[in-house]
Amino acid sequence: MQRVGLVGSGLMATTHANSYQEIDDAEVVAVASHGENRDEFAAEHAPGADVYYDPEEMMDDADVTVIDACTPTPTHRPLIEAAADRGLDAFSEKPMARTVEDAETVVNAVEESGITFMTGHVLRFFPEYAEAKRRIDDGEIGTPGTLRAERLSSPPRYGTENWFSDKSQSGGVLLDMAIHDFDFLRWVAGDVERVFTRTAEWDNDHLHQHAAVHLRFEDGTVGQVETSWAYPEDTPFTTAYEFAGSEGMLEFDSRDEHSIRISGTADDANVPASALKTSPYTAELRHFVDCLESGTEPEISPQDAREAVKISLAAIESGERGEPVELSEVGA
Repeated sequence: MQRVGLVGSGLMATTHANSYQEIDDAEVVAVASHGENRDEFAAEHAPGADVYYDPEEMMDDADVTVIDACTPTPTHRPLIEAAADRGLDAFSEKPMARTVEDAETVVNAVEESGITFMTGHVLRFFPEYAEAKRRIDDGEIGTPGTLRAERLSSPPRYGTENWFSDKSQSGGVLLDMAIHDFDFLRWVAGDVERVFTRTAEWDNDHLHQHAAVHLRFEDGTVGQVETSWAYPEDTPFTTAYEFAGSEGMLEFDSRDEHSIRISGTADDANVPASALKTSPYTAELRHFVDCLESGTEPEISPQDAREAVKISLAAIESGERGEPVELSEVGA
């Protein structure tokens, strides 16, 4: 049984706490948060859990085996380092870190301590995306040629003290949100060679950003990610993809009644959205807990999470410079 010390009391902490209630081999036994709602949060989402203000005090005093960090991006490195210093396994929400230097420090801390660590690149556990990965790996679209993804929303308004709008903390839409698609496309096509970004942004109480990123993968595959925090407040959150290869194409659009459209292959079909409904957050955390219980390594490695950060930061730098940026330039 994994005894979880959950750090945070906001939206993602709520999501994780509720997911752990569905996992037999894990229980949230302690909560640490600077939020004034920490007692109410624990009472509602982790009944019986000990409550702390200081995460490191929780790590020292509470009977925990694993730390789960659901806190703003700049806190991830110190929390993971603190867990590693104490030999506690750790899970962290994405992105792993705000800078390449911090990401490298996390990788080194994890490797030197020998703890099991995973970053929450949850898109790999969304059934529509996991199914696309399976079909591509099985060769159903032939050799991938172009990979296009969209992730569009209004600006996030739930962060404490509007921290998402502070790019020095969140990195903006490219590090906080597009990183989902960057990680997934790298999972499908391998390492990225260079990126080219165009962005537009403005501030109206919250940071509004829209970006289009062109990716060139080392194997020659071409990718494009469109991402936005610039839509009106009541606009539904939208995700979509189009993966085209030499023998077929896979399409998905959250605005469509069908989850996946398959064309150009032997089994052209539409897969109803109802056939793929599950909780990706529960699936993600269940995978992590299963790895802890079995002593195996998570499918998302520290190196995977570091590379996703590098792609995001390269995209940010490209948008600022107005020219392509090689991944080898980032953090060099």
